[in-house]
Parts: sequence; structure tokens; C-alpha cells
Amino acid sequence: MREAFRSIESFLGTTVHGVLEWLYGERATTSIPDLPEVLGEFSRRWESSWSDDVAVIRVSDSADDSYRLGREMLTRFFRETFARDSSHTLALEQRFSVRLAPNLVFSGIADRVGRTERGQLFIVDYKTSSRKGTPSEFSEGLQAPLYASCVLRTHDEDEALAGYHYLRHGSTSWHRVNRARAEELLQRFADLAATASEAAEFPAKPGVLCAWCGFNAICPSAQVAPALAGGQRMADGMLLPGTTHAHDD
Repeated sequence: MREAFRSIESFLGTTVHGVLEWLYGERATTSIPDLPEVLGEFSRRWESSWSDDVAVIRVSDSADDSYRLGREMLTRFFRETFARDSSHTLALEQRFSVRLAPNLVFSGIADRVGRTERGQLFIVDYKTSSRKGTPSEFSEGLQAPLYASCVLRTHDEDEALAGYHYLRHGSTSWHRVNRARAEELLQRFADLAATASEAAEFPAKPGVLCAWCGFNAICPSAQVAPALAGGQRMADGMLLPGTTHAHDD
């Protein structure tokens, strides 16, 4: 079953990531694009990829707000980061697949793998989220360091940098990952995966993120605030006649 919608935040993130991949790819193969070309590429991708299942979750927002935000993030990145970036790109959208156990493979995609001007190996993940992550959060606490751990398995290096670049804030958070730390992180992921695999029940955990779930119109546990009901309203309109709305009284 497909989700009834994809959020404007997801669409924005995918589009911006595509432009950044294009930008570094152009720098490596041809001439360096200027800012108008970058913004033009963003506009082209936005228009060509837009579809009717993109939902603006916050009812007070509009698609134009996200479009302007994308332009602002790319403008800041180009002027403050890309224009000063002398690092060398080794791979873009690098896919990793590392076997951790006979029945467990860790897979992921790193936005960019490269080397600093001094030769330091690094991976960086670009974030379009409004808030910066913290080490206590699973998605951003382990994601980049796990990718760096995979890189160390494929390169003859003792250490790699794992970074999150927050495009809305124009800042990067770096973490050093050596081989011992890499094996520790991969084992931690393996333990978490084993715990999940052995679980017999998966109770719903409703909360604010229900608004961004494409199944919220049919989930009996969904909790969606009226101010965040843009996606749910779209999903309601897609339900077949006679289908019961999970949030109906």
C-alpha cells in the first residue's frame, strides 16, 4: 500500500539534494556553475518533479513558501560553503552495503564522500530540516558516523570525518570516526536490528509526526492537529467512496 501523500518537506529535501549532487558533479567534470545556473536548475527540477500527491502539511504555509526556502538555502550554501570549498569529491550519492551478520546487511546512501585539502577522508550528509540534530537522536546521531564506518571498510584509512551540513543554518557539525569507533557503531546498529527483529509487537506511538505520515487518514491511532492537517485532508479526498475515515467520530 502506498502512502496517500508525500510532504512538501520531503519534496523540498529531495529537490535540493538533487541540485547539490548536480552542482558537485558539474564542478568535477566541466565548468563550475554560477549562482543563477544553480537557482535555474532548482526551478527546473521543482517544476519537472512536482506532482499532485505533494502535500503542504502546515495549513498556514504554501508551496511557494517552500520554493522560496529552497532558493534561500541554495543561495546561502553556494555563497558561504561551495564558493570556499576546496575539497575533492570522491563520490556522490555513494551506496554502501556492509554485511554485519549472516542475515543482516546495513545499507545506506551518503550524499557526498570526499577528501579535504589536507587529504582527510570525509562523508557529509545535507540536511534541510528546520532544527539541528543532536547526538541523542537516532537518525542524526548514527547516520553519518555509520556511513563513515562503511567508508573505512572500503578505504585503507584509520579515520574519517562524518558531517551533517544544516542548509537552513549554514553550519556543519563534524564527528571523528576511527576504526575502533566504526566497529562499535556497526555493532550497535546490529544489536538494534536484532532487537527489532525479535520484537513480537509494534504498538503505535502517535505524536506530532503523525501529520507527516501518508497513512494518517486510515490509522486509528493517528493524532493530527488541525494546524497540521494539510496531508490528512489530501488523504481524505483520495479515499474511495464508502471507506471509513479512521479519525471520524
